Amino acid sequence: MSLLFLASVSGAEVEEKPAIPPAAEQEFLRGNALCDAKRYEDAIPCYDRAIEMGLRDHVVWNNKGVALDSISRHEDALACYDRALAVKPSYETAWYNRGNAYAYLGQHERAVECYDKALALKPIYGVALYDKGLALTQLGKTKKALESYERLSEIDATNEVAWFRKGLLLEQLGRAEDAIEAYRRATSLTPGYEDAWNGLGNALYALERYEEAIESFDKVLAINAKNEEAWNNKGFTFFMLGIHDEAIRCYDRALTINPAYKHAWYNKGYTYHGIDRLEDAIVCYQKALEIDTGDEVLWNNLGNAHYNLGRYEESIPYFEKGLEANPKYEIAWNNIGNALNKMGRHAESLKYHDKALELKPDFDYALYAKGHALGQLGKPEEGLELITQSLELNPNYDHAWIAKAEVLASLGRYEEAREAVTNALVLNPTYDEAWIFRGKITFELGDPEEARRCFEEALQSYAVALEFEPGNGEVLRLQGALLEDLERDNEALASYALAAAVGDGPGMSAQVRLLLRKGPVDRAVAAAAELFSKKAADPDTASLLGEALLEAGRANEAIPLFECALAEKPRPDARRGLARALMHVKRFDDALRTLDADDPREPEDPLLRGTILRAAGRPAAAVAAYDSVIASGRHLDVAYFERGRALADAKRYREALASFDAALGLDGTRAEVWQEHGAVALAMGRPRVALRSLERVTDLAPEAASSWELRATALDALGRSEDAARCRARIRGGVPG
Repeated sequence: MSLLFLASVSGAEVEEKPAIPPAAEQEFLRGNALCDAKRYEDAIPCYDRAIEMGLRDHVVWNNKGVALDSISRHEDALACYDRALAVKPSYETAWYNRGNAYAYLGQHERAVECYDKALALKPIYGVALYDKGLALTQLGKTKKALESYERLSEIDATNEVAWFRKGLLLEQLGRAEDAIEAYRRATSLTPGYEDAWNGLGNALYALERYEEAIESFDKVLAINAKNEEAWNNKGFTFFMLGIHDEAIRCYDRALTINPAYKHAWYNKGYTYHGIDRLEDAIVCYQKALEIDTGDEVLWNNLGNAHYNLGRYEESIPYFEKGLEANPKYEIAWNNIGNALNKMGRHAESLKYHDKALELKPDFDYALYAKGHALGQLGKPEEGLELITQSLELNPNYDHAWIAKAEVLASLGRYEEAREAVTNALVLNPTYDEAWIFRGKITFELGDPEEARRCFEEALQSYAVALEFEPGNGEVLRLQGALLEDLERDNEALASYALAAAVGDGPGMSAQVRLLLRKGPVDRAVAAAAELFSKKAADPDTASLLGEALLEAGRANEAIPLFECALAEKPRPDARRGLARALMHVKRFDDALRTLDADDPREPEDPLLRGTILRAAGRPAAAVAAYDSVIASGRHLDVAYFERGRALADAKRYREALASFDAALGLDGTRAEVWQEHGAVALAMGRPRVALRSLERVTDLAPEAASSWELRATALDALGRSEDAARCRARIRGGVPG
């Protein structure tokens, strides 16, 4: 805004006044000259002396007010303008300056009232229209502010500042095309107007006319190569074009000019985030937060970077910092819930999703996330309802379609599930996880060939991604997981190994778990030890190494690792691992106490309890544990099998045989169940029954020497000694008939 002097030596208007003492006029003119020289403190005594000498008209009070405003004594200035208006109520200049004083004090409503008084007296008062527009903008009255600048550009079409301000407001109102026209008028009037060129670039960016936007930012930089804002804006435009290296270069230019430019640090971090250079993104976000610790978006993005690295636990404190900055930041509430979901803490996540929805009831991402959590908690119908609501609000969210497909599949509604996942693929044809899931659903619907094609599509998506970024650990890990699902274990191991080589922690963990499942165990131990050497402080890593050592028969070495993991906080996997390790070293009571350390809520706990009790020679107690698993309705085949073994230990053979029959009714392909069934039948003196069971074993697992020996024993009991001899020859390497 401008402050207007009258009767100044610089040529402003001088009103005709009654005769006044020459000395008073001299003091008045001296005050004006000092104001023109910006010596406001010295000017004020001159005006005071002029007033004392008898010059008390409206102009001297106005000019004294201007001097006071200029040294931020706005309340005193208001008193002077009031004195001027008491002398001459129709004095538009004092009304205008009074408006400026109120604007300086942040009282924009009162400022607008004063500008309106000035404009009522002088309708073509350009500066009053301009500053009224500024005040209205501060009040958030964008449309009213625009009216001021439109009026100003009508009465003065050559006012480039009016066109610039008009452009800004049009942009705020979402009228980017009109804003472009206004900015172009400003730049045509003043080709060196860098703010107008920058505004033009921003408006073109809003319309996704990125190449033209870059041309505008280049115009700014041709005028002023040190315009940090233009470098930053140009950088983000390159990011939107996918030209990431150039984007980073632009941010760096902005930061060279101003190392404390928060937005450039933020955008640089965001760009790194977008290309999965997450560690680099973290550094940039932290730099930005050193400048402004109260930016909730920055805290949230820092949390997201850790989340995307699989550091779910670590991400939560950053989201919480965002909430300290802004407790009503619904995105951070929801993200805490997302992190908890990733950690398997679905029930705990719900209160965070609920808080996000309390703040924003139509928050589509929170509806989806809560729905997904409910599905994981065994409430698929409730989950489906929320995910459907989410998609009604945002039908273009591919992850929500997949979540809907998962819930529908869990309900056995495979056709609907396939339709949902197809919608995800329409939105994102390279969505590898969607192709994988579509393959699984298609297989369930009885079309293995189509399922295979979907899996191959997913693998192709991973391959394309790796062509662009060969060292992307996350993609390598996901590729490995799919290959593992397809039982292409050697290829999966190779993919996990590549992920591990680039430092992808989850990829290294996946490699260890596959080696534990498929062997060799010594490689699993070596891989787990390498991971532990890099992340010794990570309880999950300690627990994983414990698992590998336990599998290798090194239970004593595994015990302190599980204890280390549990020292951090209760962890069901580590608790179960420690219990198993203690069982292996025959510390049965300690093993049972370990299981009792938490309130067991997972069916695996009573399963393991049964295994420990059986190993401790307490078959009756083991049977009771397995019965509790059966009552839960989960893992029935395993529970019936283990129950049968415990009953056999107690020599309750008839019950054992019935339990094995129940297990085989659920899954008839498990060789170990058939073998135990045959062994119990032999113990009961029923060799024919035993032989039928043991023949199934040797069909399913022809290399199992113990089953050939049991089969020979059954044949001997039936008097078929030659057949028995052929079975034993198989064990020695001969060829049975």
